[in-house]
Order: sequence, then C-alpha cells, then structure tokens
Amino acid sequence: MASMLAILRTRGNLVTNPVQHFIRIPSKTVSAGSLRLLTGSTRWNSSLPNVVPIRGRYYNDADNSLSRAMQRSKNPIVKFGRRLNNTSPNVIIWGVIGTNVSVFLMWQYAISSYQQFRDVRWLQFMMKHFMVHQDSLTTGRWHNLLTASISHKDTTHLGVNMLVLYTMGMGVIEAIGASRFLLLYGASGIASSLAHIGYQKYILPRLQKRELPPTIGSLGASGSVMGITTFFACAFPRATFLVFFVVPMPAIAVVGLFAAYDIYKASTVTFGTIDSAGHIGGAMYGAAYWFLRVKPMLRAGRWRL
Repeated sequence: MASMLAILRTRGNLVTNPVQHFIRIPSKTVSAGSLRLLTGSTRWNSSLPNVVPIRGRYYNDADNSLSRAMQRSKNPIVKFGRRLNNTSPNVIIWGVIGTNVSVFLMWQYAISSYQQFRDVRWLQFMMKHFMVHQDSLTTGRWHNLLTASISHKDTTHLGVNMLVLYTMGMGVIEAIGASRFLLLYGASGIASSLAHIGYQKYILPRLQKRELPPTIGSLGASGSVMGITTFFACAFPRATFLVFFVVPMPAIAVVGLFAAYDIYKASTVTFGTIDSAGHIGGAMYGAAYWFLRVKPMLRAGRWRL
C-alpha cells in the first residue's frame, strides 16, 4: 500500500480532455439566433442557421391526447424536469462544475492524508467509489459507472474538462433544456465507463500480446464532455471551431477527427494514460442520442427546432 500514490500517478488510466491536443474552444454566450465564441480578445460569430431551442411539444396523434398531456403534466418526474428547464442555464452548468470540483477536493484531501499521515482510508474510499474498474460490475459497484464521470484527481485534468464543459454545455442546455442536458451528461459518462470496461477486459488483451501492466481504473468527465460535444456537432454541424485558436473548421469535422484519433490510439494501444475507449463510448452515446432520439422526434413533429 506504500506505493499506492505512485501507482495512482503512473499507472492510473486517467481520462483526459478529448480536445486537449488539437483544439481550444473559447468561452461563449448563446443568443436566440447566433452563437458567439470568444477566443482571447478576438470575438467571432459562428454561423448557426438553426440555433434555437429544441423543445418538446404536445402532438395530437390520437384521440384524447390533450387529456393524456394534462395527466402527464401531473407526474412528479415531469414536474421536476419542468422546474429544471425553467432554471437558469448558468445555475445548471455551475452546479455540474461545482459537483466536479467538490469531488476533486475530496481527492486532494485523500492524497494529502496519505502523504502527511500515511492514512490510506480516504484514498481507498476514493479509489473504490470514484473510479471505474474492470471489476466494478462484478463487485456490485454499479454507481462507479456514473461517479467516475464527476471525478478528477489532477488540477489540469479538471480545469480543461470544465472549460470545455462550460463552453459546449451552455449551448446544449439552451438547445434541449437542462433536464435533457443532465441526462445526456450522465448517460454519456455511463457509456464511457462501460466502453472502458469492455475495452480493458475483452479488446485490449487481444491487441496487446505481452503481459499487461496493472491498471487502477478510469476517471474524469471527458466521456461526458465528448458526448455533449458530439451531440452539439451533430445538431449544429456547420458551427465553426477554431483549431489551435487559428484554423476554422466545421464542428462535425473537428469531432470526427477526434473520434478517428481516439479509434487509432485504442486500436494501436498507444493511448498512454488517456482512456481513448472511454472517449469513444461517450461520443457514440452523444451521436446516438441525436440520431435515435432527437432527430426522429423532429421529423415526426413531436419536437420542434
């Protein structure tokens, strides 16, 4: 156990920011008809022809639909979701960021306790409940699939993920509402954790013939961030990102390049401490949510854009 801290630093399969090597996404504010992105002191507008909220509405597809709609509106879950959607996007996004920061501070306390007093209890607790492992499901720690997506041990890891989350998340909240944003964040994180477990358990041993080094697990919001970013790119593919703060590229092209890069790294086992499989899992969920949920509802007229 004396080498636990060293293992955390050198062998932890830590999820890092999906855009950290190629793109820096600036802060932004969203208006009804345009998305304004700020990079340094330069302001520029990305051309988004349909940046307006995607919202559900009642649809008369059968008799008595109004009655059903009124009954549904009394559902406590529906009421809670409506209350969330009426909350300021700033409150929602800062609530998610605050949750991530709180768990980060718990990691710092655990590491400090180990370093100063050799008290390993908090460190064991964090590793047990805020990292996703290959044995998380077999040992009944299903909550790890979600808690790992709000867990960061490193300051840079946290800062970059939260910057991208704030930048892209505000636009997604404006588009689909706070309740669906939170579901997208959580589900993308769970998909990322499942992808990590599946890759480590079934795919990696076949790709790497030599004996594998021991791994602690995976943690970080990058899977959730990748899901949100991918959803945004699918919904608004012509939005412009500045790659390296200089090169303008369509959002769909940027996300596609990142996904291809993660697939290459995962298939060639060259990811180092970056959980490329987790990135892919989060991106797949974000794309699936757009193509299998939102887009069919738009076509059917149940939602409007």
